[in-house]
Amino acid sequence: MASAPERPLPDGFLTLEGQQRFLDTFLPVRNRVLREFYHGPRTRDRAPRTAAPAWRAAIRLLGTRTDETVPELYRLYYNRLFAAIWLALNWGPYTPAIRQLPDPLQRIHLSQVNSVDTCWRPAVESAPPDGLLVEVGTGLSDGWARLALLMPQARIVTITIERDQAEIGRRIARELGLHDRVRFRVGDVFSPGTTQDLAGQADAVTAMGVIPHFPPPRKAEGLRAMAAMLKPGSPLLVFDAYRTRPFSPFMRRALISSLSWYPSGADFRTALDEAGLRPLRFDIHPPAHCLPFADDTRATAALREEFGPLIAWTFPRIVSGFMKGLLKPQESVYLSAVRK
Repeated sequence: MASAPERPLPDGFLTLEGQQRFLDTFLPVRNRVLREFYHGPRTRDRAPRTAAPAWRAAIRLLGTRTDETVPELYRLYYNRLFAAIWLALNWGPYTPAIRQLPDPLQRIHLSQVNSVDTCWRPAVESAPPDGLLVEVGTGLSDGWARLALLMPQARIVTITIERDQAEIGRRIARELGLHDRVRFRVGDVFSPGTTQDLAGQADAVTAMGVIPHFPPPRKAEGLRAMAAMLKPGSPLLVFDAYRTRPFSPFMRRALISSLSWYPSGADFRTALDEAGLRPLRFDIHPPAHCLPFADDTRATAALREEFGPLIAWTFPRIVSGFMKGLLKPQESVYLSAVRK
């Protein structure tokens, strides 16, 4: 029997030209929404508009506090401050083509969009065009927006623990004309009510930079909760990292302070097995592919405008040092897994 013809890939998928076209469409909208969100009229649900969270964010990376929850961590420290430096909150391997680009901020942004493309590739290639795609971890909206524009018939649910991320995402979706296909949920995947109605419904589930936020005893539980949303045979797609050797005492304190626990490679595979998942793909990228991301973290005009020259000078240096300490002792991995 003749095999079914291969589905043509969307225009611009996994190409620098297509990824840059996405950035040209997405970034002006995202940046405008962020400015309006953080500088518009105050509401009772919005974090205070003061410089204090910026300073606290810089100090936070030194590992001096451990008392916030993950939603508070993102709302008070990461959403606004990191948006001025990075597109999202996860790094991406640098391909040879990305390394050759002269603009450091363009390299950072393209590496992240390329990570979205690479992580989602099995879904883009095989999921039904009008399928249901679930993203765990909304971040700053580059993931769901990239997929929604690549697959104009797909239905997308994106889940975040942080209400500001969801509201920012909704506003971006409205401006991009995607609000009828993308649904935003605020909730924790460990809470059954967050995903109960999606059980067995998704044609693919993705998580980028999410697994480290699962506490060590709950890695398998978190993977199992995400996999429970999948249709039989559909893939769980993950971009994340595991440590290849112990972190320094400073990095251990800083990561715990950031509510992050990176497993070893063996622990990662054990968690997949305990979650009842069978890897189909486990693509490893050594530190050399990701460390340029840390070197490219630097002050931008947006950072100076938003927080002033002192933060613009200080914070990128803190972030760069932190990322080097984070990335040197670990490998990044793209994996696709199905339930056994």
